Amino acid sequence: MKKTTVYHFIVLVALSAFAFQSCKKKKAEDPYADVKGHYFSIRQFALDEWQTFHGQAFTILKTVRENKKTDSSYTTSDTLNWGNIFKTFFETEISDRKFLGQYTYNQFEDNQEGTRNFYYKANDEDMFTQKLLITVDQVNNKVKGIYIETFKKSPWGETTQKLYYAPMKTIQIQTDEKPLVGARKYKVVQYYFML
Repeated sequence: MKKTTVYHFIVLVALSAFAFQSCKKKKAEDPYADVKGHYFSIRQFALDEWQTFHGQAFTILKTVRENKKTDSSYTTSDTLNWGNIFKTFFETEISDRKFLGQYTYNQFEDNQEGTRNFYYKANDEDMFTQKLLITVDQVNNKVKGIYIETFKKSPWGETTQKLYYAPMKTIQIQTDEKPLVGARKYKVVQYYFML
């Protein structure tokens, strides 16, 4: 009987030590476990906008300017390919904890415009999202505009983007591709909400 009790005690101690080591290992695997704070989430903002305005039908004027040629067409909010637009903006997401400390943050007010601005600038020139500027109304704190600059370098060249969203007014996606070989490609896609 005593041997069984001692055996159970040894097994219990061994399991406790194993569990302690596993927890310790899990904590060590998460290098951001002690990092506090957060950055603005493009994904969460887009989800909020979608939930607020989804189902409302309105006309959208789409213009595409590419290599000095401009094309325009009308579409509607229920037939527009929102997936491609969301994907472009979601790729700029910096709210993950791994980005904490990788951006210099500033806040400033423009009393003449009645806005409060939140500005994030990448500390590393190789970061994909280089700049993020959120402009909100000083009175009601509603977002008036989001401006983002991105940079991507590869063995084949460099690509920069300038993205802009004014809620229920304009979406603009400007892409500038500078390949190592071949012609530069410059494209601006703009969506005007006809409300």
